[in-house]
Amino acid sequence: MQWHVITPEYPPQCGGVSDYTYTISQALAAFGDQVHIWAPGAASNIPSSSSIHVHSLPAGFSWRGLRDLERSLRSYPAPLNLLIQYVPHGYGWKSMNLAFCFWIFLKRHHNVRIMFHEVAFPFRAGQRWRHTLLAVVHRMMAWVILRAARQSFTSTDQYLSLLRKLGTSRMSLDMLRICSNVPSYSYSNQTLRDRTDTDSESVVGVFSAFGREICDVLEPAIACILRNPRMTLLLIGPAEMFLQTVIERYPMCADRISTTGRLHVSAVGEYMRRCDVLLQLYPDGACASHGSLIAALASGTPVVTTQGLRTDQIFLESGSLLFAGDTPAAIREAIESILAAPATARVFGKQARRVYEEYFRPEVIADKLRRMASENALPSLEPLVRSAAGD
Repeated sequence: MQWHVITPEYPPQCGGVSDYTYTISQALAAFGDQVHIWAPGAASNIPSSSSIHVHSLPAGFSWRGLRDLERSLRSYPAPLNLLIQYVPHGYGWKSMNLAFCFWIFLKRHHNVRIMFHEVAFPFRAGQRWRHTLLAVVHRMMAWVILRAARQSFTSTDQYLSLLRKLGTSRMSLDMLRICSNVPSYSYSNQTLRDRTDTDSESVVGVFSAFGREICDVLEPAIACILRNPRMTLLLIGPAEMFLQTVIERYPMCADRISTTGRLHVSAVGEYMRRCDVLLQLYPDGACASHGSLIAALASGTPVVTTQGLRTDQIFLESGSLLFAGDTPAAIREAIESILAAPATARVFGKQARRVYEEYFRPEVIADKLRRMASENALPSLEPLVRSAAGD
């Protein structure tokens, strides 16, 4: 099977879509498929292989870039298997690239599949008119490309509900989870901490990029957790600035909180499995679009989190996460409860790993893509071309 993956970012560019595209492309190639990556910017520092071919789009997704992309795709036999990694702000034009969406619509005679990493900017009470305009235009863009796709996918309950409102009952809309960009071998080579000695010092880990919104949620919880003198905190990721802020406000706890700094993804698993519990907090709740949460699931370390407006049913129903109340005291109590019960902690860790293996593993995602592509594909025109040439 041959895939043409159109993406707004690909390594060495940083970002969740970049990591996802790279990981899923590797999984498709492992099944024996040929994968062509079409991404903006200069030629990737990641070389093409016999199965994965990286094509640079120097002009991005401008008018000229779309014209160049069109010309390049015409050299491949139709119909193409187009897999588009869609996030509205990723394609330029101030997050409103309607031309790109209409270009996709004109490709509806191919096997177009859309992975909606995001669908549209939300409507919020009291927001600026520019944001309201953005929310409207994003919905128009999604409406257009939905009508070009043979199949559309997304990763969260909230996004799937919005796509169903924008689409029709006849459209093929399905869930396709995102995966962890932390390689599985980085977990398997490490042994979880032994929690049989409940009197020893406990390590609470946080894996994050430590953006402002998440730090705002984390700080009150961390301040409360550090009131327990038997807990230490390990911030896994680029948390130097956040760590400095916390230490300035709570200098008496400086010796019980540290950060790894920015890590290569292959090193993250080792630090996760050194922790007794992972604390993963998000402003919108435990949502399947958060790559750091999926990586925490994969580690097999028990995870404490909170509910929010975007919390997915898979987490509420699977018993893979321990949900705490939304106050700092409730979060600390949840952590203390799991640390006091090693057997329960192991159950949460095993269930988290099972859910990851069943739904979020790259091989599972790639296999679902391939099966759905085989079941719902346009016939190749190549035999017809050959027959006409023979006549």
